[in-house]
Formats: sequence, C-alpha cells, structure tokens
Amino acid sequence: MRIAIFSEVYWPMVSGVGVTLLRLVNALEKRGHSLRIYTANYALPEGTADRPEVHRSTSVPFFLYPDIQWAFPRARDIEDDLAAFQPDVVHVATEFAMGLAGLKAAERLGIPVISSAHTDYQKYAYRYGVPWVLDIGWIYGRWFYNRTARVLCPSRLYEEYLHTRGILHTGVWTRGVDPEEFNPAFRSESYRRSFGVGPDDLLVTYIGRLAKEKDLGRLLDAWRSLGNRKGTARLVLVGKGPMGDDLERHPVAGVHLAGLRHGRALGEAYASADLFVFPSCTETFGNSLLEAMGSRLPSLAVADGGVLEFARQGENALLVKPRDTTALLTGLQQLLGDADLRHRLAQGGLKTAAERAWGPIHDQLLADYQWVAEMRRTRAA
Repeated sequence: MRIAIFSEVYWPMVSGVGVTLLRLVNALEKRGHSLRIYTANYALPEGTADRPEVHRSTSVPFFLYPDIQWAFPRARDIEDDLAAFQPDVVHVATEFAMGLAGLKAAERLGIPVISSAHTDYQKYAYRYGVPWVLDIGWIYGRWFYNRTARVLCPSRLYEEYLHTRGILHTGVWTRGVDPEEFNPAFRSESYRRSFGVGPDDLLVTYIGRLAKEKDLGRLLDAWRSLGNRKGTARLVLVGKGPMGDDLERHPVAGVHLAGLRHGRALGEAYASADLFVFPSCTETFGNSLLEAMGSRLPSLAVADGGVLEFARQGENALLVKPRDTTALLTGLQQLLGDADLRHRLAQGGLKTAAERAWGPIHDQLLADYQWVAEMRRTRAA
C-alpha cells in the first residue's frame, strides 16, 4: 500500500505520538509498503540529514507548548506533493493545521481518509487551566472526525470517551512493545554508577516528557516527603521538557536528570532501574508503562486513563489514587520496602509485555487502511 500520514509531531520531536508514528513507518517499510509523512519543521540533530519520507511545512513554536511546532502548510504544495505520491489512503494523526491540510487535500484529490485520536484534551485543558476551550474545541473535533471514515483510538477506554462526545465510528489502534528495544538484559551497572547508585542501592525512575500534565510535581513532592525513609535510593528522570529546565535551576536532593535518550541508551535507562514510577493521569494509553514492564520493572502508576487497559492491580503494577500526593508517597514507601512485591510485579509486567507484540497490531492497522481504501473503491464503482 501507499500511505500518507499527516501529523504535527514526528521525528526528531520525541512524544508518544511521534515515536509511535516513527515505529509504524519503519515497520511498514520493512513489509514493502511506501509511506510519506507530512509534518512540521523541527530542528534536526547536528550533522543529521532529514528522513527521506518526510515533507515539512514552515512552523513556529506553539505558545502553550513550545516544544511542539505549529505548522503553516501551504495548500498547493501539500496537494501537489500528495498527488505525486498517489496514496491509497491518507491517515490524519493530529487534528490541527497538518491534519486539516491533509483532510482538505485528500478530499480534493478523492483519496479516502482515516484518522486517529491520541490526546485527552479534556484532561490537558483542566491541567493547564483553560477548560473553557473544550466546548469550542469539540465543535471542531466532531466536524473534523466526522469527515473521516474511521477514528482509531489507542485504548478501549479512550474509545468509550469519544463515544460520549458523539464520535461513534471508531476502532482501536493499540500499542505494543518490542523486546529487541526494551529488555531486562540491557541493565547497565555503569549507567547506575553515573548517578551514584551502588549494587545494593535502589534506582527509581520516571521516563517520559518532563511536563506539568504528567503530574511530576506530585511525584517530586512525594519524593521529598519520603525523607530518610528512602534510604540510599535515587530518583532518575529520563526525558526532556519544561520541568527539566526548572529542575536544572532548582535541583532536588536525590533527584537526577538523565536527559533525552534513544535506542539502546533508552533501553538501558529502563532496564538499569529497580522501580518505575508513572504518576500521569492524562494518558490515552501509557507507552512508557508498557515499556517498563517489558524491561521487567515493578511499576507504580495511578489508576486512571489508558494505563487501565493493561495495568492490573497487584498483578503487574501497584495502582494508586490519581492526583493524590499522599497516595504516591504511600506507594513509593511500600515498593521501596518490599522486595518480594517488587519481584512479583516485575514478573507480572514482563508477562503482560510478552502478550503485546507489535506484529498483530500492525496487521490490524493495515486491515483498517485496506478497509477504508476498498470502501472508497466500492463507492466509486
């Protein structure tokens, strides 16, 4: 198949959506499919050429979230390039400028369109103090999604939420984990030593965006409240984001920043920890938690959002009340002090990860693409 994807976020920007799309492109190209990605203009790593499948549009940092670029795609350029690529289907992965440009170009060229919804904007709006935008936003959201043949959701739970918003023509494009990327065999003692963690010390980690909506403020408050009860344990935050800049200016005792990591270095960051903490309640799936499970980490997470699709209390994770610093504190104290519980959760998580291979997930997505393309051909006939 020939597949065109429109998204505000893509390599080299690191986010759940961006990483998922990059993995999808690599997997489908290996199967012999052709892909073209229409995205915003992000600064490339020094000395690195752009990926060959990418078409970039002029963009500026989004004022509410400067790490994300707001694109200004030129309709004629997009349409000409799309016509030359001749896709069987257009996949609009974000709803904003790039997604809208893709939707309009596909409609003008008669190309079938499928969409995917990744972000719980309701929780983001409340987290950033702008809940008033929701009613206006969903007027646009319903108009946008209803112009596509199917809306793919990362979890059944988020699919149910879209149903409450009047979006009913949905399907599920779930997430998996690759043992070649996330594996307990990648544990590195040199990584641990770089943060002053010895063989008998515990390394607690969070891996993801360092941003307000991930509820890292509560995690840091809980960590401070542990005081001497955490013993020689260290907390290592892996990723980047606006909160990282704040922590560099105002360090917290026992908390280390590991920066952004990719490839094997990211796998090492997971596997070298002894406990994974995921306080976010804005997830529509929770890729990081599943990656931690694949690295055989016991995990502490909040009982909210898309993580409930696969996280089971006491079996593969310790789940605590969301938006509750005391609950996080209690969970941390319990896991730091109970090696048997850590071992049981780690083994349960590894079993869960083994059940979520990417192959069948990509098979289902291709089936959705083919269904949309065939439906259009049938109508045309």
